Amino acid sequence: MNTQQLQEARCKDFNDFYNNKLPKHVPLSMILPFHLIAQYGEQNLFDFQYDYSKLREPVLELADKIYTDGCISFPVTQNNARPPMMYQLLGSQSFVMGKNGYVQHPEVSGMHEDEYGELIADPFTFLMDKVIPRQYKNLDFKNEPVKAMRSFITAMWSLDDDMMSSMPWFMELIEKKGYYPGAPLGSATFTLAPFDFIADQLRSFSGISMDIRRHRSELKEAAEAVMPLMFYWGLPENPHPEGFVLNPLHMPTFMREKDFAELWFPTYKTMLEQFAAKNARTMVFCENDWMRYLDYLQELPAGTLLMFEYGDPKAIKDKLGDKFLIQGLYPISLIRQGTKQECIDKAKEILDTMMPGGGYIFGFDKNPLTLGDINLENYIAVAEFVHEYGVYDNPGEAFGTPLNSEGFVFDENIMKPLHTKYLLNWEGFKSENPLAPDIAKPRIEKYSARFFDKIMNLLV
Repeated sequence: MNTQQLQEARCKDFNDFYNNKLPKHVPLSMILPFHLIAQYGEQNLFDFQYDYSKLREPVLELADKIYTDGCISFPVTQNNARPPMMYQLLGSQSFVMGKNGYVQHPEVSGMHEDEYGELIADPFTFLMDKVIPRQYKNLDFKNEPVKAMRSFITAMWSLDDDMMSSMPWFMELIEKKGYYPGAPLGSATFTLAPFDFIADQLRSFSGISMDIRRHRSELKEAAEAVMPLMFYWGLPENPHPEGFVLNPLHMPTFMREKDFAELWFPTYKTMLEQFAAKNARTMVFCENDWMRYLDYLQELPAGTLLMFEYGDPKAIKDKLGDKFLIQGLYPISLIRQGTKQECIDKAKEILDTMMPGGGYIFGFDKNPLTLGDINLENYIAVAEFVHEYGVYDNPGEAFGTPLNSEGFVFDENIMKPLHTKYLLNWEGFKSENPLAPDIAKPRIEKYSARFFDKIMNLLV
């Protein structure tokens, strides 16, 4: 099979999988992080983050060693790389380069506990006026507008340059290895659960833990107020069955079930139902151990992709396998600590549990961060075993429950359009520029959406 035929076969497997048809092979995506690739290439862990083209040789070499259907690495984005120059140009206190070469997220608060009323009244304006200047010291638009403008523009240029420096080796990988290239453009996005957004960047873990007791009603109202922000931030421009709205779930496993049920879950469930109404699949990363919440997960829209870190594979399969797509559960720690045979035996155990009836993507409980997190020989062996063993006898047969089988309908009364003084809108632009023809409207709306996304991406 030549490279083109291999890519066509891989694309068919992923397309079948996301359209509820059994693929020929269990989809296999062995994604390696940039730091691990740099370590493999014996590179300085600071230098490569200022020139991602340096990863070309080691990533091509790893691609020759490790079998994977999806690309072994992807171009730089803000979320998958945390490129340090961008954060440094912004004067970030939320994401800071550590002495170990990793950009870290210290526990910082961008919102005071007496400011819930302001957040609820106009969430995006509050973020722009209060949260952004606190989390990014160089973005004080009120007191230092020129410095803020310079910092924002140069930071975005920096992010674009980092992405473009990684694009050539990504395209080379796709061409040489025949990888599945990923979801179509405009169909893959990112967002957070409304409660998690408030906890992560606004109040911090310790702050939100106190607010659950001290500001319970305000916290519930705030989650409802920011829900449209999270929805429109995550809504794909081009929804597609192979695309997804990725959202890692941070807080639930640290909460009492009563608090989770009352404060966290309602807005999250509503948001996912509205995504489903737009034919946008959600890719949910259930961080930590979600076994006590399986009944709640069962209430989410059909066709949601649930990625699990820890848990009992059989219980998850039995409870959720008919309605959802499932990924993960292989312990990455075994790759480092186990023998080759132990690693292969574990892969067989998980495939024997998760493959019947379809709907499983092979994946680890978490991706390795460093080369020391894995035994590369074991990692290679598991990938080869999954490819050879994870084969269906009846490809093309229907399985599971398709996306939005419940028939959710989008409701603008629930997801109210965003109206704020800081976002462009066609009516305001047209009133100031009456000679602008109506054909300019899509461009104004596109620019407004891009600005909104850039700001929201700073808060995750």
